[in-house]
Amino acid sequence: MEFGPLIKSRRQSLNLSQEELATRSGISVRNLRDLETGRIRKPRQQTVRLLAEALGLSGDERRDFYERSRAAAGLRSPTDRASGASPASRPRPAQLPPDTASFTGRADALAAMDALLSTETPTLGTTILVVGPPGIGKTSLAVHWAHRVKDRFPDGQLFVNLSGFDPSQPPLAATSAAHAFLDALGVPAAAMPVAETGQTGLLRSLLADKRMLLLLDNARDAEHVRLLLVAAPGSVVVVTSRDRLMGLVAAASAHPVSLTPLSDDESRQLLRRRVGAGRLDAEPTAAQVIVDRCGGLPLALAVTAARVVSQPAVPLAVVAGDLTGAVPRLDSLASHDSPTDLRSCLLGSYRLLNPGARQVFRMLGLHPGTANEAAAASLVGRPPAHVGPPLTELARVHLIGETTDRRWYLHDLVAAFARERGRRDSDADRLSALRRLGDHYLQTAVAGARLLEPRREPLPTITPAPGVTVHSLADEEYANAWYRAHRATLVAMVHLAAEHGMAAHAWQLAWAMTTFLSRGGHWADQLAVNHVALRAARMASDARGMSYALRGLGRAHLRLGDHDAAEVSLRRALRLSGRTGDLGGRARAHHGLAYVHQQRHDLPGALYHSRRARLLFLLAGNHSAGAEVLNSSGWYHLLAGNLRQSFRQTRTALILLQRFGERHGEASAWDTLGRLCTHLGDPGQADRCYEHALALFRELGDQFFEAEVLMHRAEDRWAAGDQDAARADWSASARILEGLHHPLAVIVRNRIGKTAPGSSVAWPDPGHTAGKYRTRPPPSLRLGSLTSTPCQLDCGRRLCGGRDDQGAERRRRRHHQARAGAGPNGGAAGGSHQHPGRSG
Repeated sequence: MEFGPLIKSRRQSLNLSQEELATRSGISVRNLRDLETGRIRKPRQQTVRLLAEALGLSGDERRDFYERSRAAAGLRSPTDRASGASPASRPRPAQLPPDTASFTGRADALAAMDALLSTETPTLGTTILVVGPPGIGKTSLAVHWAHRVKDRFPDGQLFVNLSGFDPSQPPLAATSAAHAFLDALGVPAAAMPVAETGQTGLLRSLLADKRMLLLLDNARDAEHVRLLLVAAPGSVVVVTSRDRLMGLVAAASAHPVSLTPLSDDESRQLLRRRVGAGRLDAEPTAAQVIVDRCGGLPLALAVTAARVVSQPAVPLAVVAGDLTGAVPRLDSLASHDSPTDLRSCLLGSYRLLNPGARQVFRMLGLHPGTANEAAAASLVGRPPAHVGPPLTELARVHLIGETTDRRWYLHDLVAAFARERGRRDSDADRLSALRRLGDHYLQTAVAGARLLEPRREPLPTITPAPGVTVHSLADEEYANAWYRAHRATLVAMVHLAAEHGMAAHAWQLAWAMTTFLSRGGHWADQLAVNHVALRAARMASDARGMSYALRGLGRAHLRLGDHDAAEVSLRRALRLSGRTGDLGGRARAHHGLAYVHQQRHDLPGALYHSRRARLLFLLAGNHSAGAEVLNSSGWYHLLAGNLRQSFRQTRTALILLQRFGERHGEASAWDTLGRLCTHLGDPGQADRCYEHALALFRELGDQFFEAEVLMHRAEDRWAAGDQDAARADWSASARILEGLHHPLAVIVRNRIGKTAPGSSVAWPDPGHTAGKYRTRPPPSLRLGSLTSTPCQLDCGRRLCGGRDDQGAERRRRRHHQARAGAGPNGGAAGGSHQHPGRSG
């Protein structure tokens, strides 16, 4: 059908007169009549567009209408032009921005993108999503990869910046992007469809048989680019965005490539390429500070490198100092060019958030480390259900990251921006948020400490502020997992509480962390938090807090082998506890001092402090702690050669500790009994005791005491002649100690070397390491001189539950004497029941 009759047919199908269509389209009745009759054979494209709009044409009908108008004028259709009917008149699109010469790293991301391109034609509708936070290098990666593979797309490359997060202008509409692509493909302005669906439909038609690469940069969300995805064989679309674009992953089978910060090595390589190896090598310390403070963010590294290059006379140390000084770090990374100014990039994302998400973001700037939902809820003073959607929104635009166990974190530079925005909140609001955060961690940590060590003495309670959410810890295993996940955050919270005048939070958090830090071998952290807690308590004139912090310091010093520092801290704690009337605190201090005296081979002093500790614990009503001290006293008696007293005290301690459910103290008692059984001539029973101790310490996660039990068993096995088993225990102990970075590891390794097969060095006298760990009993103990003491645990068969009455003692004595005189088959006195006489 000719163009004129086509107009008439369309008009009549709508029951329109020429006058009505002329009114709708804005052209004269005369021109309309001339078009229908063919008098006007070459209509202007503006007239054709007005008629198409007035007739309500879209899609294929609109395209057919345009093509017939052009045919009437003797012109080629836009489809013919775009498909290459006249190649010389239309250059092949090559719109990619220049590649970055200093592009560094991203090997995994590039490999993942390469893998999506098969060796043959790419699959139908291949869409790659490069997503990540502001400044992470999404555009650089996408452009770099596009240049690497552009030869595989002979029909060209199209690029558009959608400006989805540009704070200085609104996002580029999908219709505008489609218009730009159609223009690049040779469609004249007069033939451009007006409707959005018409433009995207024409774009798909033009690309249907082509192999092209489309790069859609900086999309705001999935809807922003959905209509621009070309589902055509041979073409690939790459989209970059701060949004996760999960809608495209779900509905369009898009392939996400998520970017994380560069590693330190990649960051140094980027600086090296931009600044030059000479300047970095000349100031390696300053270079490392720059790498650390930029946090692997390519934009921050690029801006810093540009400053270094543009100011060759300024040392790197000055630049590094600006990034670490009092001036906000974002000021040091500022740029006059908005796309390379980190603050502007972050502001573009922040402004798109709803008010609730903005508040959560600002408050997260106050939080040290990773935060779970309960911590975020406490910060804003709302129930967890109310912060879930804002957290999801923040993660969707990559302002926060998410761990596998549903915790949230901010990049250091993003956190600096959050704190900067948070200064617009009042001081009172920020302090209230910090108080709620401190309450959240303190209440949760105290609950966890109770699960790890149920019979610890209670703390003076701090009533949590309104709006605080306490994380529920179901059992001991969950409490350990929570402590492991939040250890760095808890350490930082002690510092944060001290800095903001929350002294009670500081020292009570340090107290709550003691069991976990001590058992896990985190003694450096234990030392650090108690130093901070002590300073905070001293500034607040809180004598009770100071005594708790000093005991924490003493315990950490003991584990680290600094017995002099431990004694100073414990004696100060003892005096303060006396002034405050804290019986439990005095008992803990005496207990620690007993260990100090034992390490100095002053067993009378150790026994004195041990007796004082037990008496004070009993006066305070803490019988389980008294039982633990009784076991320690049994150990000291063992070292002094008082086996009868050692056995009675250790056995009683074990019964009580089992009754109280104190598994850590029970494990220590089994360890003591293992050594006792060795001295009483029953290595088999000793091994069983050691296995009990090891199983409990492993279950409790106390690696140091596990290593110590292995050392004890190794010494016993070596003395019994089982050298291979002894070396295996020493090796296992050394591995644990090395993992804890404990100085004992070197001593144990040396011992293994001196006992290796073929070694010419004799078994070393352990006296030279006696100050490092529990000393073995003194030499020349003989069982014959202790005929009233059971030689084996099986003799009395009452170790775990019997009563220590006189009748039982008489029966055990008679049984032992009968066995001692039984001759070769029964074990004669001075034979197999004699103590082996190991040197101690």
